[in-house]
Order: sequence, then structure tokens, then C-alpha cells
Amino acid sequence: MGAIIDEIIDSLKKGQGKRIAELVKIALEEGVPPQKILEEGFLAGMNQVAERFRQEDVGVPEILSVTRALEHGVQSLRRYTGNSAVKDVGTVVIGTVKGDMHDIGKNLVRMMMESRNIHVVDLGVDVSPRKFLEETLASKAQIVCMSGILSRSEQGMKAVIEEFEARGIRDEVYFMIGGYFMDEAQAKKIGADCYTEDACSCAEKAYQYLIKKGKKKKNF
Repeated sequence: MGAIIDEIIDSLKKGQGKRIAELVKIALEEGVPPQKILEEGFLAGMNQVAERFRQEDVGVPEILSVTRALEHGVQSLRRYTGNSAVKDVGTVVIGTVKGDMHDIGKNLVRMMMESRNIHVVDLGVDVSPRKFLEETLASKAQIVCMSGILSRSEQGMKAVIEEFEARGIRDEVYFMIGGYFMDEAQAKKIGADCYTEDACSCAEKAYQYLIKKGKKKKNF
């Protein structure tokens, strides 16, 4: 089993989507559990890629190639085992706040989150506080992730949180923020729950939060 998992990881890092799809079929035929393919293959491989991204050993084009390859693998796993084998760990609503049209950072965060089986509702750019609220309620998201790289983006993020406060559901949502002019101190100042400085860290913290939240639900 170990050899096939290693090959899946290697193909993932090389962005070989078609090969990963083939390897998933082979692994299942050999009796490898779907969860093992997910956790020890896909997730472990993405963690290795994320670490290289943090160290700036790979860039955005490589990340795009890897995430496309991952999607091939996930689709293959679903095709051969049914959707029950690939369950979302939770839902995140993400967007660039009102007045900011930048989306590169947001898109990277979305891709890294999706690689961890997080369902992401991407609202795009220049998103109003009301839109964040409406989509969060509609999708029953547990996390709101806000991006902005302008100095005034802080006010846009604060306005979103205030919109949730006015509705009386602030404490039902976990707010994550990121952006060029933001830091941990500013996150606390506007009432956000978490600040992350890069896409990899954001996706990892969101994943850990959703897993922890899911476990708490099962205890009741």
C-alpha cells in the first residue's frame, strides 16, 4: 500500500492529474481504503507542496498545476467510491472586501482550502458587508474569510463584522482576515478571530478549526 500512496504524492507534486486518476483506481483495486488515499496521499502531498510554497521554492503556476491535479484525483475517488468517500469538512465564505479589486491572494487561499476538502463559496472582489452576511446564511458557512491589500481594507473588514453583530450572529461565525496592510494587532482591533500572513497558513488554520468544530458537534 505504501508504494502506491508514495506514487500518488509524487504525481501530485508533479501536477500529473491523469496519472493520479489512474493511481486512485489502482489503489482502490489493491484494497487501499479511500480515507487513506485522502489523508496519506492527497492531504500529505498538499502539505508538502504548501511547505515548499512557504519557503518560496514553488510559485503560483506550480500551485495551480498541483491543485488541478488534485481535482483529477478527487473526481476519480468520487467516481469509483461515491461521494460518501469525499466529504467536505465545512464551508467557508471568502471574498475581497468592498472597495478592493485585488484577488490573487484570495484565489490562492481558495485553492489551498479546497485542497483540504473545504467547501469554499467565493464571492469575488468588491464584496459588500450585506453580501457576506447573506451568503454566509445561505450556505450555513462556519467561517468568513476576508481579503484586502489596500490600507483602507481594514475598515471594510470591520464593516463586515459589524453587519454580523447587528444581525446578532457574530459569535456563530469564525472571522479570518489577511492582506498586505493587516497584522495580528489589527485583527484584534476590528474584532476578527484570526489573522494569517499567507495562503498556506490560512488554509491550515481553517481546516484545523473546522475539524475541531466537527468533533465538538459529535460529542453532543
